[in-house]
Amino acid sequence: MASLNESMIAYGKLIKETELQEAYKGLMQFMKELRTHLKENHPDYNVSANLYPGYLDLTFFSFTTELTKAKDLKYMVVFIHEKTEFQVWLSGRNRKVMSAYHEKFKSYPMGDYRLTSDETGMSAVIESALVEDPDFDQLTELTQQIEKGIKRFKEVIENDFLNSD
Repeated sequence: MASLNESMIAYGKLIKETELQEAYKGLMQFMKELRTHLKENHPDYNVSANLYPGYLDLTFFSFTTELTKAKDLKYMVVFIHEKTEFQVWLSGRNRKVMSAYHEKFKSYPMGDYRLTSDETGMSAVIESALVEDPDFDQLTELTQQIEKGIKRFKEVIENDFLNSD
């Protein structure tokens, strides 16, 4: 493993020689606009005011609905940097909540969704890919793809998983 100094030299080189900085700025702008779009177009979504930029690992924001908030759950709209993939997650207020729902959902058919591993540091209970190969040259279409996937995920979670509580 490289030392911090060696890593910083490599980092500076990437900034100078690649489009890394421009790509990161563009991603942050898109995520902010996506968050605003969902907030303005879905009054039933209580969209968080914050965008977590991450450490070039993941970038996300969250939202709740009346049902998820009442159950200490939330949705997370996530960009996974290494995969360049958008996902939506069902998460919880804390580890205890997530672990309880993980246990409950073990017997549920997951279909296109993935039940995560119940382990220390888990960030989600259920995950789903939204867009696996996003086209950042078509931002309107990308926003629509993500929005449609979020809506479908929310409906399945709330109708098939949470309404049986």
